[in-house]
Amino acid sequence: MQKSTGGTMNIEGEPESRQINVPMFFSEFLAKKVTQNGKKIGRISDLIIIETIGCPEVTHFIITRSFGKSSLLVPWEKVLSIHKSSIEISLESLTNYEKDPGEGDIRLKKYILNKKVIDLEDHEIKVVYDLNLIVNMFNKLLIFEVDFSRLSLFRRAGLFWIVKALQGGGADDDTTSIPWIYVQLLPPAPGEEKGGFNIKTLKEKLSHMHPVDLAEIIEDMDQDQRAAVFSELDTSTASETLEEITPPIQRELVSGLTRERAVAIINEMTPGQAADILSGFPFSEVKDILEVMTAEKAKKVRSILERSEENILNYTTTKFIMLSPDAQVGEVQDDYPRLAKDKDVIMYLYIVDDSDILRGIIDIKELLQADDDANLLDIMVYDIITLTTDSTLK
Repeated sequence: MQKSTGGTMNIEGEPESRQINVPMFFSEFLAKKVTQNGKKIGRISDLIIIETIGCPEVTHFIITRSFGKSSLLVPWEKVLSIHKSSIEISLESLTNYEKDPGEGDIRLKKYILNKKVIDLEDHEIKVVYDLNLIVNMFNKLLIFEVDFSRLSLFRRAGLFWIVKALQGGGADDDTTSIPWIYVQLLPPAPGEEKGGFNIKTLKEKLSHMHPVDLAEIIEDMDQDQRAAVFSELDTSTASETLEEITPPIQRELVSGLTRERAVAIINEMTPGQAADILSGFPFSEVKDILEVMTAEKAKKVRSILERSEENILNYTTTKFIMLSPDAQVGEVQDDYPRLAKDKDVIMYLYIVDDSDILRGIIDIKELLQADDDANLLDIMVYDIITLTTDSTLK
């Protein structure tokens, strides 16, 4: 069916036709054959897009032909109609369109499908399994959603009956589709082509994230991607984010920085935070970093690091509140002034069994807000972190 003068296109089903104002999956395009005057000339192997303010726009179809013939690079404007299993194009001469994609062209299958991206809504790293396209009122073919659903893997394999069965049975997938504007491409791996990746755009989007979310995203990246992203963060953001990252990855990231850059990031931290990070580094690296830090900051950090080898027993107390898990909240509230007298720790209650083994902890705020008839067992926190008598401050 031809494009209408009103600027819209019809998609022809088999046997009925319908208006293109509904999503079409990229995987469905890859399965379509291409015809001209009803005669097959090849199959779609990829689509080329350009970035726009809103959704990326498809500009060309890459059509692979058999018998060793050159591939065709067909503009979207040359597409006359889209059918369930094919698309019809109109070219004056096939030879004029025998071209290879340009070096800077963004190809969906090559650079985006099956690649990891940042979901800016959920602040997670996800894999692109498919993309949703739509023709708008101006006859532009746009990518408007990215599909993270694993059901799309069945669809891409042509197992449409499985997809329908799972969806019909109410099966929930663990991920969903999100608008393209909430997706950010990750840096390419070493040796890979850029493929539309824009480091400036990445920096702008990541700068609005909370350091905790940014740390989780960086930890989920590949090592080379982590290094590329972290190196582009401004000093303040890099410092705050580094504090939230796990020690092994902290060491990995700092080791990949120049000494000047590492010092600038660590100088943004408090002495305690800086010492906490440096405590996991080899002594030679710590020494090099301390030598170029400001004298006052280096002195404080060095002092904390030296004390970190001290045994924790030097900083412990036996003057704290111990209670049975069977004690009632109301009774403990009434007796709290007496229980807290002469104690060093009064903001927490330590719940122990008959052998004085720690079983849980209760914050004083939780105690005051709890029901009077409840037992301490009902409100205590079970997930606790403990240390041995051999532990050090480090």
